Amino acid sequence: MKNDYWPKSLAHLSAPYDDGISEEVTIAEISNEPYMGYKGFKEVSTALIPLDELESVLNVLGGIGWEVNSWGPHPCVSEGDTYNTSFWVDGRHGTDERFQTILNSWTVHDRIVMLPDNVLLMAYGLTPRYLQNGVVCWDDPQGPAYDVIRGKTLIHFEMGKANSESLILRMRRDYLEDYCSLKGCAAVAVYYEERYSADDASFEKALAGEAGDSFDLPGRKLGMALLNDEYSTLNPQFSRIWGVRHILTPSKRPVTDAADPELIWPGDTEPMTSRRAAREHIYAYCSDEVLRFYEQKEEFTVYPESGGVAYSGWWGTSRTARIGREHIKVELKKLYEGCPPHVIAQWHKYATPESVATKDRQAHGNQNIATRARSLIDSYLELTTTLEYLSDKLGLGSTQEEIGTLDCDIVSSVGWWNVPELKPLAHVVRLDASLDHFLSRCLCIFKIIEGIKPGPLRNIVLRLGLEKSKIREFKSIKLLGTIAQLSQIALVQDLDLVDDAAQIVNSWNQNTRLPEFDRIFALNGLRQIQAHAIGSDKEDQLDRALNAFGIDVKETRTGWGKSIDTVYDMLIEDLSALALLLSHA
Repeated sequence: MKNDYWPKSLAHLSAPYDDGISEEVTIAEISNEPYMGYKGFKEVSTALIPLDELESVLNVLGGIGWEVNSWGPHPCVSEGDTYNTSFWVDGRHGTDERFQTILNSWTVHDRIVMLPDNVLLMAYGLTPRYLQNGVVCWDDPQGPAYDVIRGKTLIHFEMGKANSESLILRMRRDYLEDYCSLKGCAAVAVYYEERYSADDASFEKALAGEAGDSFDLPGRKLGMALLNDEYSTLNPQFSRIWGVRHILTPSKRPVTDAADPELIWPGDTEPMTSRRAAREHIYAYCSDEVLRFYEQKEEFTVYPESGGVAYSGWWGTSRTARIGREHIKVELKKLYEGCPPHVIAQWHKYATPESVATKDRQAHGNQNIATRARSLIDSYLELTTTLEYLSDKLGLGSTQEEIGTLDCDIVSSVGWWNVPELKPLAHVVRLDASLDHFLSRCLCIFKIIEGIKPGPLRNIVLRLGLEKSKIREFKSIKLLGTIAQLSQIALVQDLDLVDDAAQIVNSWNQNTRLPEFDRIFALNGLRQIQAHAIGSDKEDQLDRALNAFGIDVKETRTGWGKSIDTVYDMLIEDLSALALLLSHA
């Protein structure tokens, strides 16, 4: 048999195991899924081969062992003997050779467990994160680097049942290369695979009339057989192979020796380094889109007003400032001395020329999503403070937090950007934002206003003298509107809302329109649209809501970012106007 022979059902194994490009590498796999229509089974794990033995191992006739071995899963030593707890892959056949593995594996009846080796996990301080369906992710919290290793670690083959369950573990290429470099080894895949076929004409020649045979080939052992039983009439050709395939040979330690990337920033002419950044007073400019990555992960703290980011005491950007609507100015000295290389590279991805940031500032001033969020929160807290004062004046004693969920002192002490309900208000908004983003942001804004609770407002209205039957069905917004209507009467008639409540209540008309509520009700309509698919009736509702904000749909063709700005700006105005109206009454 030729050294390069592969049965058709196993021909895919002749290709390189790894493309050398992808960010992840498969280090373990167990599956009985068909491949290219050929039914079968495969099991793959990873061995570490000393660099000076790599070529001989890859080409040894018959290959090497393919399973991860151990003295287990139950102790199998005599009394007085020492229990060996190591894991290994057998070396070349006929020898006592053993190779290290980066996996620990054992089989118990119909269950196979395959885990990353504890030493590998410890080397980088990896910590587990558990997902659904038995998937485990190991993260490097120092980076942080997510999904350094990811996959299922248990597979259950139920006896007598068709089972397509698979186990697969993948590892980030940079960490695998780093670990191989530390160990002075190359990574190779050791595998077993079997397939059934019916269309391979070479079986007759290879077996030369025999029912089956096996062949020792470079880096693999091949078995072939013609089956003659009632279960194999459709696919009588059986191929199986044990072998070894090269994954990677390390050339560096990309994690252990991670160095500052020598990146050229816009407006500069030479690579920036930590030494140069410390010596020269240089600023760079980035799109605020860089913050999106950090906004979605709880472990990061984003400081929206400055555009800075911090990670749990591990690292943080400093001396950053928002520029224009959507840019951040950052001092490179602080970026390079305070952040790991991958963070510097992340910010560099979003770097822009200073001229672009300057043009943004000239067009929008320094009004950005953070300043808008802060103003919206301040106007809301101003309104609930006024309601608290009115409640006190009526002898009800409801606190600001009881009325509107949030408390000024608490928000101030923890920072509004750290309050879960408020944090999304400052998330980045691009000018080319989609309609879905527009509606989602309207929902976020409405959730703040929705924090106003009906109980304390109902007590205020009842204490002012309105009959309970007239407001029985009113919810928070209509109760707030009622208080505003009564305050408007007091203001117009130069009366005191509390002292002259009886006279004011007699003049109340629940149908009186207050322009400050037009856009609040429109915002509620946008919230409802966001929860349902857009149809013809929803499109009409959308048009009406947009008209309340003066938004022309034609102007949204390039994006909904400016429309989001408009919603913020007008609601800030309306909430402030309501707070002023109530305070005058």
